[in-house]
Amino acid sequence: MKREAILDYYSVNGELRPTGETEIFDRIGGGAIYEVVKLIDGVPLFFEEHLARMRRSAALLGASLDTPETDILAAIRRLSEKNRCRHINVKLVSAHPDGEGLFLIYFIKSEYPGPEAYARGVHTILFSGERENPHIKTLAGSFRQRVEKARQETGAYEALLEDGEGYISEGTRSNIFFLRNTGIYTPPAGTVLLGVTRGQVVDICEGLSIPVTEQSLRTAELETLKGAFITGTTVDVLPIASIDEIRIPSVSAPAIQSIIRVFREKMRADIHRRGGDPTRIDSESDRPPSPHRPPGCPG
Repeated sequence: MKREAILDYYSVNGELRPTGETEIFDRIGGGAIYEVVKLIDGVPLFFEEHLARMRRSAALLGASLDTPETDILAAIRRLSEKNRCRHINVKLVSAHPDGEGLFLIYFIKSEYPGPEAYARGVHTILFSGERENPHIKTLAGSFRQRVEKARQETGAYEALLEDGEGYISEGTRSNIFFLRNTGIYTPPAGTVLLGVTRGQVVDICEGLSIPVTEQSLRTAELETLKGAFITGTTVDVLPIASIDEIRIPSVSAPAIQSIIRVFREKMRADIHRRGGDPTRIDSESDRPPSPHRPPGCPG
């Protein structure tokens, strides 16, 4: 497993260790399950939903996630304090190398979209491929490296997966939604990794009386779209400006702007519920990144 822990410390089974000592990562193979949670003002956003998804992934592999929720939250708080960082993505990894139960918690580099990305939308590309098991978030394979290479070559923020029949299933690190005249379309739950933000958006659409149809679209249908957006822990709800060479007027779609507005309200409410400062959503997203530490991590 890649040694990807950043800043000064990470956690192994509740014990803090310096990031200069990461040999334990070499013991973790592709069968590990993981979850990425965003911290805002030290609050792990929608934590219960993320942990529930991680437990489902473990159950599908015939395993269990025995670390108590309170212990995970306490470890995240300690890590945030010791690393002097309150706005960052934290990765939770559960693995059993040689039968030993390991639960790692550490901060990772994250490609947060800036204000301009939300104002103008982002460029995406189509990428031929699909998840081996869309319901389990694991660390297996070189798929991620191939996608990253394609993104870098094209300057795309995200790659949308296209299967052998020409259907678009999801982003490599996000879920996808399409806006048509009849409402919102998103690939069926049985065919994609069910993102926490995806679930929030489906609920938001219901509250806004925006019809949601679980149906995959073919690439040939992209020309007819009124808008499109991706959802995920890092991106929240992010409009798409283009897919390959196809321009999409997502940022001017009132339905998409309403979804973004309500989602941010839900984020603020969750942060407030856990004792954080909801206004940090805006102040941290507008802060330029530091060359030494991520935004939200002074020093």
